[in-house]
Amino acid sequence: MILLGSTGSIGVNTLEVAKKFSISVEMLVAGNNIDLLNSQIKEHHPKTVVVANKEDVYKVNHPHVFYGQEAILDVIKNSSSELVVNALVGFLGLRPTLTALECKKRVALANKESLVACGAFIDTAKIQPIDSEHFGLWYLMQNRPIEKMIITASGGAFRDWEINKLQNATLADTQKHPNWSMGQKITIDSATMVNKI
Repeated sequence: MILLGSTGSIGVNTLEVAKKFSISVEMLVAGNNIDLLNSQIKEHHPKTVVVANKEDVYKVNHPHVFYGQEAILDVIKNSSSELVVNALVGFLGLRPTLTALECKKRVALANKESLVACGAFIDTAKIQPIDSEHFGLWYLMQNRPIEKMIITASGGAFRDWEINKLQNATLADTQKHPNWSMGQKITIDSATMVNKI
């Protein structure tokens, strides 16, 4: 498989599943957590690694390291893997989703921006949702007519805060999610409800 977003919470959990079921990892893609990425490389032995930034290439303990989004797309196109797990955060995940589908690969999708931005144009038959919110929606919609759907906010650091207290919130406050340990960006998005947009 190809794993996009290996050092985030979903990526880490995906690698645990891969290890348990002896799924080989052809490519790892990560952002800035190079220490964790190097640990993952040592354990899972991917053929290729892609990082976000050029300056991190030389910090990665692997002979085949590339950087940037074009490298992600090239590796997807030239990969023999049939499965792409897309756990990238934000619109960075859109082009890899589209490229994987163009290459006739199955996509395990945690990146909801792909569906929000291009859902009407995506063949969802090749997509399996793996993040909690869109997996829940997918599950409920199986062979059931939907009349109305309401998506609620279940958590986030500010869930129980009074509105007048929010103006004094700090970055440290956003990181205190009551239920999950996640990366900084998604934790902030959860606290501010940007992840519901």
